[in-house]
Amino acid sequence: MDNYTAKEALELLLTDYREKRKDFSIFCEYDASMAQMRKNYQERINKTSASLKPIASTLFEISDQSFFLLQVIEWKIDYLSEALLHAIKAKNPLSLANNARALVEHIASISGIGSELNILINSLDGQQSEKAIQKAIERTKNYLNRAYFGTSIKNKTNNKNKSLHINDSLEKLSKEISNINEIYDFLCEYVHPNFGSNLLVSTGTLANGKLNPQEDFHRETLDKLRRICSYCMIYLKDETPGHLSSPLRILSLIDLCFIKGAKIQNVFSAKKATPLGDGKSKETALFFPKARAPQEAIKLTYEFFDANGYNLTGRKEVGGIENGFIYDVHSTNKGKVWVKIPMLTD
Repeated sequence: MDNYTAKEALELLLTDYREKRKDFSIFCEYDASMAQMRKNYQERINKTSASLKPIASTLFEISDQSFFLLQVIEWKIDYLSEALLHAIKAKNPLSLANNARALVEHIASISGIGSELNILINSLDGQQSEKAIQKAIERTKNYLNRAYFGTSIKNKTNNKNKSLHINDSLEKLSKEISNINEIYDFLCEYVHPNFGSNLLVSTGTLANGKLNPQEDFHRETLDKLRRICSYCMIYLKDETPGHLSSPLRILSLIDLCFIKGAKIQNVFSAKKATPLGDGKSKETALFFPKARAPQEAIKLTYEFFDANGYNLTGRKEVGGIENGFIYDVHSTNKGKVWVKIPMLTD
């Protein structure tokens, strides 16, 4: 983007985002698009033991609801992107500033949801206490309810779910974008009816100068607003896929409930990342025999990489599929590493 102006770069990023969002239109009829998966999981949940059935059922609700909520936020960001493109075309500085702040708030919401799901996943890892499992699940359910149904405490007619405070979401986002609070404070100055927003439509002196000056007069400020929006769009492109994968990671926990012999005391037991093989070829691919599901094998793979100094340097490739296994090939600082992952079965 170095060869583009702040305005041109933002237009390209917004347009690209809106174009890619079209692929998610299949979820607009949400119930219809999720019907088969819901049916499949419900059938499998019905076959689980009495102790695991409510846990598996609630975890599926969390996965379903969190994916839905993330899609809701992304559709709002799509509309914000449309509004920002219009603000650029119309040369409307107030619309640019207002929608820039809204954009930051919505990526903070995505970060908050992803963070909360990670807390749940980490809380369940190795957990053997049914009480602790239920507590972790209830915490996440409450968070998702507040994220969707939350209203201001000033709303006397509907205050069952207190809305999440934006500062809480910004705190989660600050772990990914260290100066996000500084950015947000800057945007607030240009949204509230104080000197910042006054400056967008005047030359900055009370009862003196010009009103509604040409864009060149405030080019530095306007470009900073545009760059902030561009940073947000780059974040959505680079970081959001990780948050969007969190509902799938919840599904992998449910799959553990379907394994023969699973009990409340062992269903989330932690497995050590101790593989067979050296990973140098397909025949000697790393294999985790104690992994009970594909996602657990993938999790153990990355734990093994972290513990043994393997850093990923490129995209994962599929080296083969045979005999019920997928052979993943990872590019690392130590060369190509083959990993043998079991395929998902009923």
